[in-house]
Amino acid sequence: MSAGYQAQARLHRIGRWWAVDIPQAAVHTQCRTLDEAETMARDAVARAHGLRPDTITVELVVPEFAMLLHDVQRGVRRRRAHRATDGGADHHVLADAARTLVQDWHVSQSDAGRLLGLSHDEISRLAPPRAPDASRPWPALGPLAPPSAPASGVDRTSVSGTTGLPRHRPPSPTRPSWAIAEDDG
Repeated sequence: MSAGYQAQARLHRIGRWWAVDIPQAAVHTQCRTLDEAETMARDAVARAHGLRPDTITVELVVPEFAMLLHDVQRGVRRRRAHRATDGGADHHVLADAARTLVQDWHVSQSDAGRLLGLSHDEISRLAPPRAPDASRPWPALGPLAPPSAPASGVDRTSVSGTTGLPRHRPPSPTRPSWAIAEDDG
């Protein structure tokens, strides 16, 4: 691939989406994963400037994670420079960064791996997904009992106006208008 046009794409999280801004090309797009971000940015710049996508080089930058990623890169460089035999130092830095990205900032394991330069397997070992009960705001219910007939004289629809339909949550202040309800994580 020849590098005819070089662009820097600045990414930031909006719910489960990545917003992708390319200021020098006055282009904005969004995607679900970092794997899509480079392709989406390249295609958007190509359409905006009438170029072939294979002539565009895109550098992905995530400012909100810059400090965390800088610390990780510094730890990895230090280990390589000293050829330390105690692989634990950078392992702890990577593990902490992986847990921060996956558990605290709700970045997918795939995206965390891309940000840290690790495989999906390495990320899953460093930051295993939360236990199903830990991610629920309610206790585990166990098996559901079969539905029973309503008590005589009680109209169950008059209480809430619905019969077992899911309640709608209020929109998240961080969710853009084009996002769907399932994006609120």
